[in-house]
Amino acid sequence: MILFKVFIFIISSLFLAAGLTTIVSPDINSVFLPITVNDQATAILIRAFGGVVTGVGYLSMRFIYSSSKVQVGTVILYIILTVVTAKLFSFYYDGYTHYSMATFVILILFSSSLFIVQKARKNEIGDQNFLN
Repeated sequence: MILFKVFIFIISSLFLAAGLTTIVSPDINSVFLPITVNDQATAILIRAFGGVVTGVGYLSMRFIYSSSKVQVGTVILYIILTVVTAKLFSFYYDGYTHYSMATFVILILFSSSLFIVQKARKNEIGDQNFLN
């Protein structure tokens, strides 16, 4: 069992390093990216993907050390929030396009919806436990 946890830790660390490097470095081309990015649209897409990789790395690292049951909505919310963070860095480094602004607005609406539904669900669960 410990061998599997060590493997998850190593891969999670690599995911975090690759994702954060892709998100926060001014030059999108890094040791973690096997292609050369030359245009704005591809750079915007790659930074958003870096957000997904960062979110998965964080969640898998959290999975190793946490014994609590995390709901699916919370997992999706964490991933979407790391993509939103990546989009903010993308706006700073890569600029704006109509597509990037539209996807940013959709991501904000999606994450807000996930948060609201998650809070409502927790309140419903809390009310049910209180009545029993």
